[in-house]
Amino acid sequence: MKKVIDRIFPPRCCSCDDIPEKDSPTCLKCKELILHPANELSRCGICFMSNEKCICSKRQYYDKFCASFIYEGSVTKTIFKLKFRSRPDIAKSFARQMMLSLKERDMLSDIDIITFIPMSSFAKFTRGYNQSQLLAKYLSQYSGIPYDGLLMKLHRTKAQHTLNNISRSGNLLGLFEPIKDKTELIRGKTVLVVDD
Repeated sequence: MKKVIDRIFPPRCCSCDDIPEKDSPTCLKCKELILHPANELSRCGICFMSNEKCICSKRQYYDKFCASFIYEGSVTKTIFKLKFRSRPDIAKSFARQMMLSLKERDMLSDIDIITFIPMSSFAKFTRGYNQSQLLAKYLSQYSGIPYDGLLMKLHRTKAQHTLNNISRSGNLLGLFEPIKDKTELIRGKTVLVVDD
């Protein structure tokens, strides 16, 4: 049945809508535009910012950080489609790459449980899904690591994409906390928090 559907509605590159390579979410042209942090020596290996903008000297609230892509090139269009153009299918290919990135950095075996950054009920209703939740769910399926919703959002905020860098940080302060009846699930555990 899938072959018939693919004949009538052929898969499209998740960045430019051209015909993708076989078993790939992107066409060859867009694939070459995707930048991976591991290949970018001019970037910090922890925060993935350029060496001039590295934030690792500042206080952080996490032990490790892993980004699968640099937010440039065709990745920006693809993330936009995932978030604002009703393309939840893109989360599957992103989750595969996330798993490979975690393996490359020897981080996968340390993780006990996977969770995600929650959205407000209104935002989820408007979009139809939480893209961070989808990424976490597929990453759990591919890696075999358990996944659960462990965080709650305390109040509605302005959308991050509408703010500048300074306002973004302040917009998130004190915004999330663990769900009370799930605190025992994370006590003493290494938790991977997935965000887009």
